[in-house]
Amino acid sequence: MEKYVNIKFCFKLGRTVTETHEMLVKVNAVSKKCVFEWFKRFRDGKEDVKDEPRSGRPPTSTIPDNIERVQRMLVDDRRLSLRMIAEELKIRLDNVSNIIHEHLQKRKKKVYAFLTLLRSCNM
Repeated sequence: MEKYVNIKFCFKLGRTVTETHEMLVKVNAVSKKCVFEWFKRFRDGKEDVKDEPRSGRPPTSTIPDNIERVQRMLVDDRRLSLRMIAEELKIRLDNVSNIIHEHLQKRKKKVYAFLTLLRSCNM
């Protein structure tokens, strides 16, 4: 969304599409096609820089029911793998990952330092 705000800024300043594209390529590589499309939107009077809603199939895996089921499964056994949860709930692996990381804010803890210390003490 940041690039769209930058394009809108340049549009409001009266820059051309080419000038805008050259400026934005220096900082974050925006395609010229993208700049042309957004300039057209702004010329047509659309001020909002957010993408318009798209038609398509609504998400069916990241519904509150599945989020709650994943959370309960993890509470019962925190050693479950993503694959095991996906098979149990019959949803895709990437959707399980999304639920765990984005909705439940869970992260894998790293214990590498502890294992290294343990090995060095045993030698």
